Amino acid sequence: MHYELKRICIGGIEKIDVNGKEKKTAYYKYPIENTVQLTVTGFVGDQHVYKGHGGVNKAVCLYDYNDYDLWSDYMDIDTEFSLFGENITTVGLDKDTICIGDTFKLGEALIQVTEGRGPCNTIAQVHNVPNIVKMMAASRATGCYFRVLIEGVVAPNSRLELVKKDENGLTLHEFNELVYGDKHNKNLIEKALKVNALPKEHKEKFVKRL
Repeated sequence: MHYELKRICIGGIEKIDVNGKEKKTAYYKYPIENTVQLTVTGFVGDQHVYKGHGGVNKAVCLYDYNDYDLWSDYMDIDTEFSLFGENITTVGLDKDTICIGDTFKLGEALIQVTEGRGPCNTIAQVHNVPNIVKMMAASRATGCYFRVLIEGVVAPNSRLELVKKDENGLTLHEFNELVYGDKHNKNLIEKALKVNALPKEHKEKFVKRL
């Protein structure tokens, strides 16, 4: 099954003004115009400022375009850059469709969903919506991260193909429910612990709640 990609984006570190103070950020990511190598640490040329951003379990960030509509009352969703600093903007692969552990082919690369994206305060600063982090968490529409299983070249017109659906079916919505909502939901915790692709730190955190 193939999913439409609205855009594939990368971005470098730049300085922006936040309430009169200078801030370094790599939030602004723009569509690639040429082929880009996707490695285990992310797209070549895509930068991060903070230690918690990037890494092998957060090599690629996804947000679905259909969920942009959730925020149309709060910000301009018609932007040249990816609205939430994501690398790939899909159409129709939202929080109730995508599952932790799902594996996809992107260009020549093979990528696997690892966890939900934790919204950060930069989103609030860029879009001037002070409560956006809490609202994204409450909506469970956070976007998600991937690890890269096989490195490869990705082109601007590359497609995203579902290669293997994780057998446990832990949706992004359910993952975020454990993070932001019913944190002691025994059934969801047991379901999450069966997902081999879920990073160790999350499993350790969840098992302590049983």
